[in-house]
Amino acid sequence: MVISASNSCSDKELELFPPSLDDIQDINTEDRLQKFLNAGYLEMSSVNAFGTQLMAIGDVMGDQLYVTSGKSFAQTYNLSYNGFENEFSFYGTLYNAIMDCNLVINNTQVPNSEEVKRIKAEAKILRGFAYFTLVNYYSPTPTSGVNQEYGVPLILNDYDVSILPARATVAEVYSQIISDLTAGLNEAPAIPKSKVFLSKTAAKLLLSRVYLTRRAPGDAQLALQYSSEIVNGSSPEVFAPIDKVDYRNYFMGSAEDGSENQKETIWELDINATTNQVNGLGANMALPTIYDRLVIDRRAILANKAFFDSFPHTDLPSLPPTGTGGLPTPQSLSPDVRRGDTKTTVTNISGVPNAIQPAGLMSTINLIATDNPRGAWINKYPRLTADGNFQRNIKVLRFAEAQLNYVEALFLTGQTAAALTELNKFAVSRGGSTYTSATIDNILTEKGKEFYGEGQRFLDLKRYSLPIIKNSNCVMNCNVPGNDKLFTLPVDQTAMNYNPNLKQYPGY
Repeated sequence: MVISASNSCSDKELELFPPSLDDIQDINTEDRLQKFLNAGYLEMSSVNAFGTQLMAIGDVMGDQLYVTSGKSFAQTYNLSYNGFENEFSFYGTLYNAIMDCNLVINNTQVPNSEEVKRIKAEAKILRGFAYFTLVNYYSPTPTSGVNQEYGVPLILNDYDVSILPARATVAEVYSQIISDLTAGLNEAPAIPKSKVFLSKTAAKLLLSRVYLTRRAPGDAQLALQYSSEIVNGSSPEVFAPIDKVDYRNYFMGSAEDGSENQKETIWELDINATTNQVNGLGANMALPTIYDRLVIDRRAILANKAFFDSFPHTDLPSLPPTGTGGLPTPQSLSPDVRRGDTKTTVTNISGVPNAIQPAGLMSTINLIATDNPRGAWINKYPRLTADGNFQRNIKVLRFAEAQLNYVEALFLTGQTAAALTELNKFAVSRGGSTYTSATIDNILTEKGKEFYGEGQRFLDLKRYSLPIIKNSNCVMNCNVPGNDKLFTLPVDQTAMNYNPNLKQYPGY
């Protein structure tokens, strides 16, 4: 069944409407077409997609964060998945989003007005992003030169239960992604009415990401073009980099007016009490439940100590233990706003230690005693906000990525001096350490500091065939070569059983 949605009068929420069996056959108004586009948006914001899973596994499969013992995503962190046992649900969810987009893109019942062009353009961008995510995880990189026949199935027609597609080639999938994003770019709005809707800028950012991943002849120049158009040509009143002084509140402030629909954000998920009825976010599974240190029963993911210590900092004497069996609380000061100061003595009125308010985006309050070494909590996803529990919009595409994609594209086009200048300019804007040279390792290091907890680290390692090296808090698969099969996920056996034309990736 398709769950659809309609626009809110506030231009913020994707309000739900009751689906019926006739919906697919009778999409004959602009309003209905918008509802199916919103259904695609809601699938992408599902707990099984960018609402939680994709934002988490993109980091726990990398080398900067770790999963504390026995918690959510432990199997993924250990890279011990296979076709029969895994924690991946996004494969089917993204194909549901693609199905919704197909119904919009292929629709011929509604006259082709400017509004319909806008709706279809957003659907093409959304479909391109869904396919890009699938091929990133379930296929080898285009630059690897191996198993290029193992792309993902391309489904471009309306829903048909009898269609059992085989895998397309990696090249075919990338061609379709670029076609979708380019077509969407041409007719998407330059200024979205809200950042929960896709725009020309979102398409440009995704195209820069696609070209930096494919890296065919001429792709680096195209990545440079699109990222430069964002960095140097965006409307500053709509899209602009965030100031250092606003960075902390952008992620962890309690007020939504400093966090949602900000200039730094290019696209975010609409997370609220209404949409959460469909996307499944809440106390059982949401990004705050696995990151926020106050969700004691489910908190799972921390920055490892090596990554935590990689930010410039000055250590201070630890606070004494609090409570029976408590541990000393490490304290430090950092000029880098992405880590911030962990020093704090502020408590709430009750004086409960767990209620101590962290000073920065990483904190060392009430760490888990059994972790060795102990890392740091990540505060990008506060549980309680002005809108309530688990209701903060999730930032998926940000202006900072355009800035760092621009640096990477400069490097790949041989402009190393300019790349170094821009890389250090970005690092200084966050209060971070500068670099003596522009290299892929340094560019990805800076990107890792900017986007930890936002689902990008594993894919950055994968697209350059870099190894996963976990020097601590690891019990298995701690050093995985860049060409290992584990960089390509197995398709779940349930999908294999349903579609006999779908081949499993070699080695599983």
